Order: sequence, then structure tokens, then C-alpha cells
Amino acid sequence: MQTRKRLAYIGGGSMFVPSIINGIAEVMRNSPSSYGVELALYDVQPAKAERMQAYAELVSTTWRVPLQAVVSRTRQEALIDADVVLLSVWLHDVHERLEQVLKGVDLHMEEDGLGVVAWALACAPWSLGVAADMKQLCPEALLLTLMNPTDVIAGVVTEATGIRAAGLCVEVDGLRGVLAYTFRVPEHAIVLHHAGVNHDGWVLNIQVRGQDGYTLWQDRWDELEQVQDYHPGTRGIRAIRDLTGYLRSSAYHNWPYQIGQTESERHLWEAWRGKRERCELALDRAIETGRPICDPAGIHPERSALNYPLTGVTVGRLMQSIAASRPEVIALQVHNQGAITNFPVNSIVEIPVLVKDSTLHPMPVGELPDWLGGYTRLLAVQRRLLIDYLLEPHLDTLKRALAVLPMLGPVRELNRFAETLHREYGVDNRRS
Repeated sequence: MQTRKRLAYIGGGSMFVPSIINGIAEVMRNSPSSYGVELALYDVQPAKAERMQAYAELVSTTWRVPLQAVVSRTRQEALIDADVVLLSVWLHDVHERLEQVLKGVDLHMEEDGLGVVAWALACAPWSLGVAADMKQLCPEALLLTLMNPTDVIAGVVTEATGIRAAGLCVEVDGLRGVLAYTFRVPEHAIVLHHAGVNHDGWVLNIQVRGQDGYTLWQDRWDELEQVQDYHPGTRGIRAIRDLTGYLRSSAYHNWPYQIGQTESERHLWEAWRGKRERCELALDRAIETGRPICDPAGIHPERSALNYPLTGVTVGRLMQSIAASRPEVIALQVHNQGAITNFPVNSIVEIPVLVKDSTLHPMPVGELPDWLGGYTRLLAVQRRLLIDYLLEPHLDTLKRALAVLPMLGPVRELNRFAETLHREYGVDNRRS
């Protein structure tokens, strides 16, 4: 009998879904194993999930793969007997309330700075509500969160509920895609050995068909900014590599480095706008014509008609690993457990993780040099303290988290920030 695994997708109307569908189907087509996947789609706007169900059906029929999609009426219905649960939602009401809460705080909510603190406290209760449902309906399932801050959410879910959880970010795969496009090699030929936290890490080694990528491409980094489809969001790659000798594990998140932006790069942004509209149009066309979305060969990943296509392939590989006991190495955010030797053992880190039979094994990375990853280590410490606060909401813990990086704002404003958040969110966050 064919093994069948169930993937519950919470946020099943998201424009990530076509990428996930294509990725699962692509891996199935090339897999030596026979298995099926049921995709349970739940979205607060059911019509969006129904559109994704229609797309899944045409992919399954056209590519002849055992992929079935169903639309669930409730979140709980989607979770029943799930093997993997994927969160990909934007909590509009939660973020609206957060904006109101922070109106009197005079701090810049940089996405990779204080924004992580605010979003973590605001979004954790909802995430823990999902985990509570999982305890009842699919206690052995693996929770993957694409919802930021991915590392904090994964950590607090695991420690508060016992549900196995990991953060999944698009950035490491995104970097592989950019490098593959620039240097004209297949994405699967590139292996990145990386260490850090969500949105802030370093590529310690690149393997390209068994060769050292840093050596192989040592005279070619200028090409990143000279290719015809140069994307201005990656403008920090070469500058940071020239400064440090290393690449960041995210091509797009280079804060707090001050990269600057040239006039020509500002104009370039106009030429790259409309990604979401392009993906929406491609989905409409696919459903209308009955042909799955397929990118031309050699396309820049930001020109894809799929939203982060390599993330979809990664989810496909993970489902194959669980269904067919096939080991896969995937970039995930998990408890460190000594993988990065000079980071706190209980911090949540983004590293290569060996996935097999629903188990996650952090792979040893070694030391992230202090001169290179000192700031990254501080972020790991801060996010660990945020998890501690979410588990036991004491104001002193939150203030300590902010004190890890005092340069993020004037001390009086940081104190007011902590007190404001504690007043609004410092309740028992284990309740949804």
C-alpha cells in the first residue's frame, strides 16, 4: 500500500501555496519512492483556498502525481491526523493592534531589529493556539513556521507545548537561487554550510559540485552586480564579501550593515516591482488553460512566476523524507544543541538540519568566528531571552532582552518600549 502523508497548510490561500504545490509535485516526479501527499488547505477566506485546490488538482492531473488537495472549513479540521503543519499567515488584526500599542513609542521598528521583539510578543499567542490544537488532533506532527519571527515562534512552541517545531525561512534557498543564476550552475549543485539565526547568518563554506565555491568564484563576485538581471535587493552581497571574505546567509537582509543605495539602484527597483501581481496572473492563467506554472530555464528567481520557488522544492524534499524515510539536509531553525559551538546551547539557530522519518538532527557547524558573527550571537541571546519571556512573562526578562543590543534606541525609549509591550502582552501567553 502506498504511504500517504498529510500536510496541513494554515494560510492555505497564500501566494506561497503554488510554490509549495509545484515543489511537492516536482520532487514526487523525480523520486525513486512511491508515496502520496494530501494537502489540507485552511484559510479565513475560503475562496482563496479553493483557488489553490483547483491549481493542485490540475498539477496532479497534468504531472500524474498522487497529490490531493482538500479545503478545510476550520483550522481544526485541517489539523486532524496531519504529519506536517505549515504556518504561512499574516495576522492582520494582530498587527493592527500592535501598531496601536506602539503609537507612543518613539523607536524605529526595523524588521530585523526591534520589529522582531514586537512581532514575537504579538504573534506568539496565536501560534501557541495552533500548537494547542495540534496537541489534541496531531500530537506527533512537525510544525513549520514561515511566519516571522520564525525562530522565536518555533522555540516557544516547542518549549511551551512539546510540539516539535522548526522555523523555515526563504532566505538560504533564495541565496542559492541567486548564486545559481549568476554563475550558471543548477541550484542542486550548490551546498551552503551556514550558521546564524533567522535573517542574520553567515555562509562558512560553499560547495559547488564538490569544489570550494569561495575559491572557484574568487575572481567573479563582481558578476553579481553586472548580470543583465541584477536585483538591487542583493546589493550588499559583494560589499560585505569584500569586507569580510564571507557571504551572509540571506542575500536580502543586511541590516545593520549600511550598504547605501546608488541612484541607478533606486531606478532599478521600479523595474522589479509587481512580483505579487505577476504570481497572481500566472496562477489565473494556469487555472484558465489547465497548464501548471512553469518558469523558463535559467530565469532569475525574483522573475519567477512562483513566490520563492526553491522554498517549495524544500517543502517537497521534507515531505519525501517523512513519507519515504529518505534523508534530506534542509536549512531550518532549531535548538542549537551544540551545533554552533560558541552559541548558547538552548538558543534557536539556522543551520543545516538532517531530516529523516520526521526527526530533526542539527548538523555540527563548529564555531562561528567571533569577529564575523559576534552580532549574530547577540541576536541569538536576545531571541533566547524573548522565548524565556514568552514562557514566563517577567518585565525584567524583557528588559534584559533589549539590553543585549542597547544600540537599537535611546535607553529611556527602550524602557518605555518594554513597559508598553509588557502591559499589553505580559499575560499568560500560553493561552490562545
